[in-house]
Amino acid sequence: MASFFAPEIILESQAYTLSEEESKHCVRVLRKKKGDVLELLNGKGVQLKARIIDDNPKKCSVEVLEAILHPEASTEIHIAVAPTKNMDRIEWFLEKATELGLTKLTFLKCANNERNNVNLERIHKIAVAAMKQSKRFYLPEIEDLKSVTAFINETPKAYIGHCYEGEKAPLKSMNEFIPFLIGPEGDFSETEVKLALEKGFIPINLSENRLRTETAALTAVFGLIY
Repeated sequence: MASFFAPEIILESQAYTLSEEESKHCVRVLRKKKGDVLELLNGKGVQLKARIIDDNPKKCSVEVLEAILHPEASTEIHIAVAPTKNMDRIEWFLEKATELGLTKLTFLKCANNERNNVNLERIHKIAVAAMKQSKRFYLPEIEDLKSVTAFINETPKAYIGHCYEGEKAPLKSMNEFIPFLIGPEGDFSETEVKLALEKGFIPINLSENRLRTETAALTAVFGLIY
């Protein structure tokens, strides 16, 4: 059954008109027509099964047949990562992490960042597409660029991956669902790592190899989930 993003729907919705973008995808791309059944997702746990009553390619309307509220995940997978210079790499990470169960993504502004802006509208679209493709019912929360210093100071506890020498716990030792910080391509600064360790953050050895930012972030997702 084809899935469509409908952020305004609630459990009590009886009818709905898809956005122009979703209508075009439904009618022109997937060639859905009047009488076909599809599902609507609001990214907050609501799933509606609905039948098309007007297959207008700009304003496709449906009537609701069944409403389901799915419970939130019992685990929080929160990755805080510095955006890479080439955003295609972070977009790849977001797509795969969303499929795996990412619940929150925070972008970090660090001393060594090569990028200090993020197109949140595009990032949101990628997350929505990954949510629909993977049949998830909750859209990850996405937080715009935040100073890594501010993030560390306001976060009670977290894991951190960095490339400096020092004692680090193995990936398999992680047993708490707390945020995981991943630095930029040039890594966190020594000052940033020092601040995190003084705050009690737990350094994790993600790999014996040097990982790209997006690979490290995805490895952290696997570590938190499994």
